[in-house]
Amino acid sequence: MAHEIVWYRNTMDIRDLDGLAGLLVEQMRFIGYEHDSTFVKAMLHNAMKQGSNAVLFAAYDENEKPVACAFGNICCGLECGGDYLWLNELYVAQNHRHEHIASAMLTFIEQWAVSIGCVYMAMVTHPRNSAAQQLYSNSGYELEQLVWVDKYL
Repeated sequence: MAHEIVWYRNTMDIRDLDGLAGLLVEQMRFIGYEHDSTFVKAMLHNAMKQGSNAVLFAAYDENEKPVACAFGNICCGLECGGDYLWLNELYVAQNHRHEHIASAMLTFIEQWAVSIGCVYMAMVTHPRNSAAQQLYSNSGYELEQLVWVDKYL
């Protein structure tokens, strides 16, 4: 079954915002954050504001319900010699896994990134998330060990 994949940038005109926020709440829980849909919608509002480099992707089923989502940011890198897409999140609803939605979304996102001039795409995944690592490896990504460094300001 083919799913319609769409992207949103600089707009809150998002089809089934409640359903998409619900998916993002699931994703946040999956990675250890207990955000509710009110918080997620507020963060989406910030991310989708005019001038933001954020982009949101959604895959919809035949009933126009979101079954997968991805979120990223367009960045500029000295090391890659141009703009690149940093993919923060890629999530498929539990009951839609093994339908090849993640690979379809990844292909769509790559093509979209190339179409806007990106020369590189990067992301991280948890060391124990073997399914994600397999997806990325099968899609031609290099899996490298790194040390994630961050700080809330």
